[in-house]
Amino acid sequence: MQITIHSNIGRKRSSNQDYADYFYSQSQQVLFILCDGVGGNLAGDIASQRTTEYIGKEFEKVSQPMTVTQAHAWMVQMTNQVNNYILNQADLNPEYEGMGTTIVLATIVEDTILICHVGDSRAYAFAKGQLTQLTEDHSLVNELIRTGEITFEESIDHPHRNVVTQSIGTPMVIEPEFSEIALDRVEILLLCSDGLNGMIRNEEIEQIMAKQPDLDRLGQQLVEAANEAGGLDNITIILATNFNLNDEGGDIIHGNRG
Repeated sequence: MQITIHSNIGRKRSSNQDYADYFYSQSQQVLFILCDGVGGNLAGDIASQRTTEYIGKEFEKVSQPMTVTQAHAWMVQMTNQVNNYILNQADLNPEYEGMGTTIVLATIVEDTILICHVGDSRAYAFAKGQLTQLTEDHSLVNELIRTGEITFEESIDHPHRNVVTQSIGTPMVIEPEFSEIALDRVEILLLCSDGLNGMIRNEEIEQIMAKQPDLDRLGQQLVEAANEAGGLDNITIILATNFNLNDEGGDIIHGNRG
């Protein structure tokens, strides 16, 4: 398996509040995690990193291969568990008050890629020249686009473009959303923060992916395209390809977690 991670501050932000990484269980199942800190300057970077590391360490403790059903239940448990953890960290540290993060998780089980997300970080599958969006944003702007109140172009600089309707680190009940896709229908898995898809349309992402066979260079080009479109937010990307469930580990060809 090839995995590349890219994270860029963008052109307008003073700090990078995204964080991404991947982990292996004791049975060598893989878990990809990407988080985008929310709450402005209220320790979003702390929330995203700690959420990623917390869930990653829990996944590394998993000793037996999980089925889709078991992985689904585990992800529900983890999103609620890490939500309580982040809330507790904010209670213990006044400077972290209000911190939170989006999250998108992806794991390979039973020849299936299982996706879990909270917030507006996304997962995509690319195959045969076509890009398929696997997640639906939990965001105010997405609701406005879906109801036809604003266009994609209007969403780019909308005053509420960063308002999510769900996130890790809030006292509300977390309701993670799930999707899955057969592994043989995916040539490249893409996870990203909204700094990518908030700046360029899915069609442009698809065109870039169709033209660039080198995974690491592809990550660089996607970041460059988002920055050229304005770079209004941090841009973080995980790309994975050449899936092989018998791998003893991933080949990380570029790492820049956040």
